[in-house]
Amino acid sequence: MKLTVLGCGDAFGNGGRNHSSFLLTDENEHVLVDCGASALIRLKHESIKLEEISTIIISHFHGDHYGGIPFFLISSLFEQPRKSPLTIVGPPGIKNKIYALQEAMYEGTGDKLDQLTITYLEYGVEPIILEGKRITSKPVEHAPQSLPHGIRLEWKNKVFAFSGDTSWTNNLIELCDGADLFVCECNFLREQAFGHLCYDELVERKNQLNCENIWLSHMGSEVLNLETSVFNKLDDGKKIIF
Repeated sequence: MKLTVLGCGDAFGNGGRNHSSFLLTDENEHVLVDCGASALIRLKHESIKLEEISTIIISHFHGDHYGGIPFFLISSLFEQPRKSPLTIVGPPGIKNKIYALQEAMYEGTGDKLDQLTITYLEYGVEPIILEGKRITSKPVEHAPQSLPHGIRLEWKNKVFAFSGDTSWTNNLIELCDGADLFVCECNFLREQAFGHLCYDELVERKNQLNCENIWLSHMGSEVLNLETSVFNKLDDGKKIIF
């Protein structure tokens, strides 16, 4: 399995990083975890054909995590007409949220989404089973209106876990248990604030996270400027085989 980091920045683009978007690839199939506002630009930079992305998984309804979907969809309608089906997975209300965002950004295009074969699946208590993929979600601690979730994707005998945006919650322990790769947000260095994790707390709780590799994402300037870190720090364009 290969991870390509399309974007690992925070909402403010600290360090010049693009918004949250992670591409998982196995052979010719791609799964997109989060689709931040800059995702289409980064996909083109990586020469990824949108047609080959079978699934988009959204952690929560903030623009730096799902604001790139309208660009993805208008490209799939007009620039690279999509023939293959697409599945979009996300918090409850995902279909209505996407239609509303599409209309807000490109008025008159919402109804055109019906020209695409899109299946919308909502998180629930039970995992989502989708063509060899098992997607487990857990609520996390972020802006409640955004319906924040952490994600665990089991695919082709590999496990990818993603915290989404959150302050500490024990749900992270379950999400990353035995994961081959855990991408964890780390917005702050020492400040513990609702909605985001800080580096010092992650170091303190490191032994509770049972996974092979932890990589930090969504870093603010203080974390980015750390000269030494207990954890690996992601950068846009980073590719990891796991």
